[in-house]
Amino acid sequence: MQIDANAVKWDSPDSPTSIDTNAVQWDEAPRPGSTSENFISSTGEKQDFSSLGQQTAAPAQEAAPQQKRGLVQELGRQVGLTARYGLEGAGQAAEVFTEPVAALMRGAGIPTAPTGQAASGLADAIGLPQPENQTERVVGDMSRFLAGAGGMAGAARGAAGAMQAGPLQRAVQSMAAAPGLQMAGAAGAGLGAGMARENGGGAGAQLAAGLAGGVAAGVGVNGLVQGARAGLNSANVLMPARANRAEQQIVQAMQRVGVDWEDVPNHIRQGLQADVQDALRTGKGLDGDALARLMEFRTVGATPTRGTLTLDPGQITREQNLARTGVNSTDPALHGLSQVQHSNNQALIDSLNRMGAGTADDAVTAGEKLMGTLQRGVDAERGGVNALYAQARDSQGRSFPLDGHSFTTTASRLLDDNLLGGALPQGVQTHLNRIAQGEVPFTVDYAEQLKTAIGKLQRSTHDGQTRMALGLVRQALDETPVMGLGSAGPAAGARAVGGNQVYAGGAEIGEQAVAAFSRARLANATMMKRIERIPGLKAVYEGSATPDDFIQRHIVSRTAKAADVGALATELKRTDPAAMDVVRSSIAQHLKTAAMGAASDEMGKFSASGYNRAMLALGPRKMQAFFTKEEITQLKAVGKVAQYTTAQPAGSAVNNSNTGAMLAGHGLDFLDRLTSKVPMVGDIVQGAVRGRQQAQALDVGPALVRQQARQEAQRGQTPCMTFGALMAAMEDEQ
Repeated sequence: MQIDANAVKWDSPDSPTSIDTNAVQWDEAPRPGSTSENFISSTGEKQDFSSLGQQTAAPAQEAAPQQKRGLVQELGRQVGLTARYGLEGAGQAAEVFTEPVAALMRGAGIPTAPTGQAASGLADAIGLPQPENQTERVVGDMSRFLAGAGGMAGAARGAAGAMQAGPLQRAVQSMAAAPGLQMAGAAGAGLGAGMARENGGGAGAQLAAGLAGGVAAGVGVNGLVQGARAGLNSANVLMPARANRAEQQIVQAMQRVGVDWEDVPNHIRQGLQADVQDALRTGKGLDGDALARLMEFRTVGATPTRGTLTLDPGQITREQNLARTGVNSTDPALHGLSQVQHSNNQALIDSLNRMGAGTADDAVTAGEKLMGTLQRGVDAERGGVNALYAQARDSQGRSFPLDGHSFTTTASRLLDDNLLGGALPQGVQTHLNRIAQGEVPFTVDYAEQLKTAIGKLQRSTHDGQTRMALGLVRQALDETPVMGLGSAGPAAGARAVGGNQVYAGGAEIGEQAVAAFSRARLANATMMKRIERIPGLKAVYEGSATPDDFIQRHIVSRTAKAADVGALATELKRTDPAAMDVVRSSIAQHLKTAAMGAASDEMGKFSASGYNRAMLALGPRKMQAFFTKEEITQLKAVGKVAQYTTAQPAGSAVNNSNTGAMLAGHGLDFLDRLTSKVPMVGDIVQGAVRGRQQAQALDVGPALVRQQARQEAQRGQTPCMTFGALMAAMEDEQ
């Protein structure tokens, strides 16, 4: 306002006593508290000053009007204010721990200032700026509360880590919990209390406003956090839920076609789940057969097409003819399907190479390795048998006499009872007569030699009665007791028996010798029984095997029985497990040769029929003898994928002569040349042809749903949209 100095009446020269209010000119508005509570400002807005007249006391004294500062000065001031607020907030937070001690010190007459007050004094001492207006004071309240809450939470976290487990630690941990929410609530409390103070509120009003602000801020931030967390959780849950639904449908679809989802390797599962999620967007169920075919493609590492998964004659016809049409064109961009067929052929070859076909030995080398392994096993076992025989022959009781009368009597009775007296070979009958007459020393050693001779005769004869007669004599030998010579001890009763000095009381020594020979004979019989049971091992033992055809004759051939091959695999694994790798590689090479002949990997064309015939000839039991379950699945998948990629089911109309495809390919070249003169048209036509040829065939998602859903999806497509598709359709009609 402006005051006319001439209108002022002075009581004295030193002091004014009254002012003529009529001489006062107001620039904008009446004085606060005047009778006019409202006025119209120069901007035309009605201003309300009624609340100012209701203030009972002025709030904190405003500082002198601040001088204008530059940008750099103002930034520096704000940094200083932030430092003050942080220092004062930390000091106030520390009072929770320091005030109990300070109170005791004050009670003892020692003046002690609160840490918050000390922090303010320190801020003044180092020259930190002070707030100058209401906004800065309220921001200061918020900052001090915020710094105090953060410091308190950090201190509580550190203290809880240093405490032992118990109620006190749990209480301190609760003080450190959710620091973000604590700091938000503290800032809200500072805001509420500061605003109440600046508007003239007393201590009670400030406390109530601080509580309300703290609760509101905490609830608001918590709501935001929970909302964001819920959003993230919904996104994170949605994807696993979608994946779980896909996996459930996969399991059910696989069960319908007899495939156990648990047996599928993890890396293949992940790829199938991604494919199925796309297919399930149609809302239809899965086609288990198509899904199983897709799994086999993934197992081999080949690229499926819609036709190879559905085996739909019409789709296969279009794909095969389009591939031929495109490859007959000079445009590389139209060779997409033919390149897929080429890469699939290579994937089948590579799959067998990974199974060992690429590093397999030639037939002779592989045969030599296997025969050498078997021979080492036979030699080791034969050495053990010879050692037992040597131990028996070196025993003291090997020359101990047996009861010859008991032996010959028992043998004659067994032969007569079975009417086999005339079936006994003459040489054995002669030995029986000489033993009965005492012409030969019938000792343990002699009896063992006779058993060996009888065993050879049994194996060499084909006469059943002769074998039975020899067996009865062998039974009598086994039952023959050691002759007892008394029990006077080694110093008494010595006498000569068969040219050897035998002592009384030696029956036990003789029985030990008989037992030693029995152990050696049993070990030899066990070895020979196993050799006789495994044709490949028997051929190695007898020296009749040849390395050139050993694998072919004793493993791969149809004449090799599955049981014999399994026993041979067990023998190889027992002797040298590394020999199994030789067999696996040789079998993989055998299958590869059946599929490709003598062609190289670069030039060979995989024959599904040749490969599957070889697999069928081997049979599952032979495969199980050398390969794991996963490896067998891999080999089976190779045969199935080979069929799918070359299948031409009944009802298909593939132009195998290639004449129509060649004409269509030339037509595409002509179209390219023709449309290239009109750039936009050329790009559109060529792009449509290429997209139609490749995108539709390689989009396998629609192939995974059930047949009805596929038909509904295909009805929504416009057939023959491109020149390439039109040429293929015309070719089909021809």
